[in-house]
Amino acid sequence: MKESQVYLGLIALFFASFFLASCLNEDNKIPENCYDGILNNGEELIDCGGPNCPLCDPCENFVWEPELGEQWVDCGGECDPCDPSFNGQLDPGEEGIDCGGDTGVDCGELCGDGLLNGNEEEIDCGGPDCDPCPTCTDGILNQDETGIDCGGSECPDCPEEAGDCTNGEIDGDEQYIDCGGSACPPCEGLITFKRGGQTIVCDASVMGALAGGTITLTGASLLPAGISFTLAEPDLGWTSGVGITADVASNPATVIQFTDNTGVIYSTAFGEGEVSLTIDYVLAEAGGFIAGSFSGQLYTADGEESVFLTQGQFAVPLP
Repeated sequence: MKESQVYLGLIALFFASFFLASCLNEDNKIPENCYDGILNNGEELIDCGGPNCPLCDPCENFVWEPELGEQWVDCGGECDPCDPSFNGQLDPGEEGIDCGGDTGVDCGELCGDGLLNGNEEEIDCGGPDCDPCPTCTDGILNQDETGIDCGGSECPDCPEEAGDCTNGEIDGDEQYIDCGGSACPPCEGLITFKRGGQTIVCDASVMGALAGGTITLTGASLLPAGISFTLAEPDLGWTSGVGITADVASNPATVIQFTDNTGVIYSTAFGEGEVSLTIDYVLAEAGGFIAGSFSGQLYTADGEESVFLTQGQFAVPLP
């Protein structure tokens, strides 16, 4: 930006502030502008760039623009000369490009800066310090792959029966949304809920099973605490969208039990406990899946204490 532009802008802002300081209201406040020293107004950097302000100085935009003659980020060419410790070159005394040795910068610190430096093989990957670079044989869903090591612009096509593991839908031979099947990562079990405002995540174990039409789910947290579901097949059958009520009348075919971190057991089989479940998705067969939500109240065996479970969610594979 030219100094004259900045100077004139500051003068204008001064006089506007002087004359309006005593009478500013919601209608005449000075709007966002390119001279207020604040990152606003759609700017890329403070008071420059974006749709409304002058272009930012290319030597101060934190972008390497070799097409403008820069030898590295904001240096070289028409910008100030590059510092030998930050020039994109392997200089004497460095163990990697711009790191190690006399630089005081650990080469591993450069693995996320978006530049090809350090000991990297490609930008931010490979070499002894960074994660391996993505390939079509690494067994990971990465790059722009639509399945593990297949699809996208770099890898071979996925099997015809495979779903797209990136579209947020259940398609192809997926077991659930973007998981399972011939090309997607395995589906993982999840059970989470709130008890008295505390979120409990079953991060120790989650298991599901189907036997004789009954689905059982169990989950344990690291707190420790645990929950179990015994769900008899509803009258309408195992259908997505079906509702289930667990209470004394449904015991023992359908019962939900919660054990807190002190070992106290609460259940829908005790007292006036009742929990409502909604099955959002279910495929009740070997290799199937069940997902839904739940909330309600459970009691201790003596009926003296109760607990409310809210915002419950479950998504569990059925081996």
